[in-house]
Amino acid sequence: MSLSESQSGTAESGQLPGRYEWVEEPSPGAVPTDIEWNRFSDVIRTFEMDPGATLARQDSIATADAVDHNRGPEEPSATVGYDLQRFPVDGAGDPVDASAYGILRDQYNDLLGTLLAVGRRECGGGNDGAGVREFSVVRGAGVDSVSPTLDPSGEQPILMELSLTARKARSYLIHQPSAATTLELVSTDDGDTMEVTIETEDAGTTDTISLDGTTAVTTTTSYSDIDAVWLADNPTGNVTVSDGSGTTFLELTGGLEYSDDDQPVDGDRGIPPLGAGSHAGEIGSSFEHFVGDRFERPAGEAVRARINSASWTIENNINTQALHNTRAPALDAGNRGVTVDADAAGPYISHKSMMESLQKVQQHIEHELSGGTLQFKNAVPTDAAARTVEAEQAVASISETFSCSGDPAVVLTAN
Repeated sequence: MSLSESQSGTAESGQLPGRYEWVEEPSPGAVPTDIEWNRFSDVIRTFEMDPGATLARQDSIATADAVDHNRGPEEPSATVGYDLQRFPVDGAGDPVDASAYGILRDQYNDLLGTLLAVGRRECGGGNDGAGVREFSVVRGAGVDSVSPTLDPSGEQPILMELSLTARKARSYLIHQPSAATTLELVSTDDGDTMEVTIETEDAGTTDTISLDGTTAVTTTTSYSDIDAVWLADNPTGNVTVSDGSGTTFLELTGGLEYSDDDQPVDGDRGIPPLGAGSHAGEIGSSFEHFVGDRFERPAGEAVRARINSASWTIENNINTQALHNTRAPALDAGNRGVTVDADAAGPYISHKSMMESLQKVQQHIEHELSGGTLQFKNAVPTDAAARTVEAEQAVASISETFSCSGDPAVVLTAN
């Protein structure tokens, strides 16, 4: 390979144009109709998706080498880090930020709901030389943990980090047409007869066509770009979308490709359509910063004399279980863990931490942002400070963890 060949094309990077959105699902893994998308934030710092493929070596007697590698249940996950702009709930207590789905529980102590998250990244090149849109589609995502970074020494806004445990995560590449063209759809399996929805950017052009198995069908509408292709059901065979003249725009993997025998396992349905919905506009509000926030325990008193940095974490301990008819796991929320961590300093700081832990001193911690207040109830130092004295120690800093309890252990009140 020549040097020019090895460096051809645009490498993946965080500088490529893109959009990252979420919406609550009607049920785990189900896609809403006419999606009204939400932004995580106007500033996204990280977006990571892992489809969670599991493969195990198959061995046999009479050979030292692997016979094969077989697939097990998928363990999809995603993480999102963004600069916090919106308080998790509005004045009525309804979620407005994705973090609320990891903080709150419903009346039955279950998660409020699962999320559909879609990231789109654009790069040059492509099969028709008009660029490629790369999609990360995360379905059935429960927010397993929520944790902001509260750092008064930094210049940046509060970094909110969400860890998602999902039912399915898939990557898709849609090569863009260089000129408006009709599209041809065909499957490798005769049994794939279903409706397929195709959209351009913002659903400016949309069409629904009936897939007819191995018989190619062509749209009556021409597409200048392609932003969504969604199958009404899971395909058994591989579905190809092309211009009918040899240029492939999208390939969707069928259930037989995901199977280790002749029983198909749920195939890929593609990128959910916008319908009569809309993509999220700019939030436009100020970002939340930790400097100036009220951080007290109990209300009216500082948590510690000096707070060098802090964080609070909500963990839902989501349990996944394998199912016989799909590689997508079932998700069940476990006990909710509510903790507040602090790195602190000040007079008698280690004494206070150790004695409060020994005496089980329980007091509410309140964190007031510009958008509202989070109250962490009955916070007690369960991981108390250790007293460390060193010769070159200008200031002794301690780290401690407060664990919270109550029903609920965390309360959100928007301004």
